[in-house]
Amino acid sequence: MKKIAIAGLQREQIKQQIEDTMPNTFECHILTDMDAAMKVKAGEMDYFVGCCNTGAGGALAMAIAIIGYGQSCTIAKPSIQAKQDEVQQFIDKGCIAFGLSIEHIEHAVPMLSKLLAAK
Repeated sequence: MKKIAIAGLQREQIKQQIEDTMPNTFECHILTDMDAAMKVKAGEMDYFVGCCNTGAGGALAMAIAIIGYGQSCTIAKPSIQAKQDEVQQFIDKGCIAFGLSIEHIEHAVPMLSKLLAAK
C-alpha cells in the first residue's frame, strides 16, 4: 500500500478526500511540513501532498528544500484548477510532492489520488 504524507492547511479534508476516492489504496499520514518532506526523502512515505492559500509557497516550501525542486510541483493555484493531463505529466516526470490551493481540494485531490493509484 502506497503511503501519502499530508501537510499544510485542511489536512483532514485532504485525507478524507483521498480515502473516499480510493478506499483501501493509500495509507494517509497527517504530518508537519518538515516531517512529511523528511519521511518522503527517506523513503518512508511515497508521496507528499501539501496545501496552502496559493498551492506553491507554504504548500511546497519544505518539499522543495528537502525532496528537491525537480520532484515537486503545484497542481492547482487560486483560480486555476488542476488539469488531468498536466498532473499526469508531473507524475510521469517523477514528481512525488504535490502542492495545491485550499479552494481546489475537492477537485484536485480525487484526481491526483486516481492518477497516483494507477501508477
